[in-house]
Amino acid sequence: MKKALVFLVALCFAIPVLAQDCKGYYYLLNNAEIEMTILDAKGVASGKTIYKVTNVRKDGAGTVSDFTNTFYDKSNKQVTSGTGQFKCSGNGVAIDMKMSVPSMPQMKDMKMEGKTNASFLDYPSGMHAGQELPGGTFEMNGNVKGMEMGISYVISNRKVLGKEKVTTPAGSWDCFKIAYDINFEMKMMGQGIPMKFSAIEWFAPDFGPVKTSSSKDGKDMGGTMITALKK
Repeated sequence: MKKALVFLVALCFAIPVLAQDCKGYYYLLNNAEIEMTILDAKGVASGKTIYKVTNVRKDGAGTVSDFTNTFYDKSNKQVTSGTGQFKCSGNGVAIDMKMSVPSMPQMKDMKMEGKTNASFLDYPSGMHAGQELPGGTFEMNGNVKGMEMGISYVISNRKVLGKEKVTTPAGSWDCFKIAYDINFEMKMMGQGIPMKFSAIEWFAPDFGPVKTSSSKDGKDMGGTMITALKK
């Protein structure tokens, strides 16, 4: 259970961020693929998620893309898959928060019933050091082999700390560094299992997230890192 929760939380942090100009961004390229490796507290790969853009279209003054996210364990065995949506306009971007939920192994048999609340995270254009960013809340109820299950997580206290250059196996980016908190809870058989995490993400304004890290009670819990790109 604890290991699965770490996988989910790590992927919760991997919510893409792009700038206000929608032209040419990776999550708006049909058939583009992004490999995001999940790292444990020791920096060892414990799985990966492959995001693939499946459809890009105009939506009013902005652009919207659909993508799939498929989670593989450390043995490269497919565990779960899901879908997400990326929106870009002159005001910034927004990403569907439910994109990370199916990545939890216990969720593979869960039939999503899709009750959500403020299920998109917004990233306004023109971000700068010291800026506070809006949070988001996700809730989902479902069924696993006849047993009711629910999950929720709240992302809050988001703040831009500054800029840093980050290099991964996929390349180098000049990134913004953003800190935030996550309150996560899983409910099974009427009982909740709450967990609270602190997180940091590094993202490139013209691309998206490059790297994340998380901690609980001051202890490193791992994170994610882009390891391959394909288009």
